[in-house]
Amino acid sequence: MDVITQMCQERDRARQAAADRTRQLQELMLEHVSAIAAETAKAARLDQVIATLRQGAAYAPEPMPAADQAEMEAPAQPLPADEPVSGGAERVPVPQVSGLVAQVIVDALAKAGAKGLSGSEVNDAVRDAGFTLDASEKNKTRLKNKNLVYHDRKAQHWYLKDPTKASAS
Repeated sequence: MDVITQMCQERDRARQAAADRTRQLQELMLEHVSAIAAETAKAARLDQVIATLRQGAAYAPEPMPAADQAEMEAPAQPLPADEPVSGGAERVPVPQVSGLVAQVIVDALAKAGAKGLSGSEVNDAVRDAGFTLDASEKNKTRLKNKNLVYHDRKAQHWYLKDPTKASAS
């Protein structure tokens, strides 16, 4: 019986050692995953800066609050007469916004008209303009927070808000 007890104790120590090493590995992996995520985010930000600079525009890391206010008060631009609007809906004025990516999104949504665009279609428009997925997601959120676009979760589509109509929300 003494031999069995010793073997059981040795087995328990081996299991504990394996659990300890597993925990150490998980902590190490988490540390590296966090570092990888930080470097990937940094690379995405740099991609956005590079794309902006290639477009010939000055890079502004964060818009100033006064610029945001001026942006909201900027005169709206109507769609060109040769651009059809789906569903026979009225034309929604296209606001001029600061930021190249934001303007790409607004223009794409204006072109889509009443049918709107899915999130991936908006991302494709941004990617086709030479920007990153991260830039698309950040600017969709920024435009939504500024009440220029809205996202219908049920339809899973993004739409340009009509600034001439009062918001019900």
